[in-house]
Amino acid sequence: MRTMKKRATIKDVAALAGVSFATVSRALDDRPEISQETKAAVRAACTQLGYVPNAAARGLAGQSTHTIGLVVPDVSNPYFSGMTTAIEQTAAQHGYRVLLSNSMRDPEQELRAIDNFLARQIDGILISPVSIQSQARHRALLGDLPCVYLGVNHNQERSYVVADNEAGAYAATRYLLRLGHRDILFLGGRAASRTRELRLRGFYRALEEAGLEGRDLPAPDAVSELRQWSYDQAVELLNGPLPDAVFAFSDVTALKILEAAEEQDLQVPEDFSLVGYDNIGFAALSRIHLTTVSQRKFQQGRIAMERLLEQIQGNTAKTVDLLEPELMIRSTCAKNKKEARIR
Repeated sequence: MRTMKKRATIKDVAALAGVSFATVSRALDDRPEISQETKAAVRAACTQLGYVPNAAARGLAGQSTHTIGLVVPDVSNPYFSGMTTAIEQTAAQHGYRVLLSNSMRDPEQELRAIDNFLARQIDGILISPVSIQSQARHRALLGDLPCVYLGVNHNQERSYVVADNEAGAYAATRYLLRLGHRDILFLGGRAASRTRELRLRGFYRALEEAGLEGRDLPAPDAVSELRQWSYDQAVELLNGPLPDAVFAFSDVTALKILEAAEEQDLQVPEDFSLVGYDNIGFAALSRIHLTTVSQRKFQQGRIAMERLLEQIQGNTAKTVDLLEPELMIRSTCAKNKKEARIR
């Protein structure tokens, strides 16, 4: 019985030529940023392997797939789902479609997602990395593919869009201090989270300026279900002496605190004030009306997609967009009746 020879793939070409998948794609597109030597090596590898690019996948005459990849930790998180919506809308306005993959905060899954996107010959990629360590691992894989990072888990060598976490936490803590709160607890976020580290900087800077110490309670990095951990910690916290205010790492954490408080017949803000972070859609519901910090997720998504399109069109300059967060004052904070107001 005759066996069918396995068809060569772009991965095979990249391995033989000693370059990344993205470089193979750009060499075949005859992009000017790829050297003639590299183009010759790629063409030779294609000839040796009998590799024929898929014309349909390469966008026929335009030699572009008009497709971008997007990797986020977990799109079920309302923060990332909001950002994804803005990215997709902006992409569609420019004739691009978005392929989405969830890393689920697993570095290996993140790498697989990038690998799969490269095999589809995407024109560019947006990534919210698991960590700086994971970003370092896939950096070589991306090569010169247009790429914009979201958030803080990267080494800042390439373009990125992020909201100022330290400034947002500082503003929220100053607000609690102006309400007269002195015993303030920062609850949630994984211990090794760089986002948490930056928010803690703003939190403790505001407290230090007021001559206060504050306290924080992180989630262990090994915790698999962060929402359940947040709820359990809130139950334990609310069974003891109450702090004046709780600053939650995220709105999702804040919602778990509200759930625990309701089950124990505690009232927010009568018994303690509560601030969240992210300004997800649920936070503005009338029954919740959570005071929180907006990271301008829709604006982040739109800007990130626009910067990526600029790269796809040939702009190789690094861009940095640091957005100013906004404190959304609603109904979960009140003046501390026990202490004089801090000005």
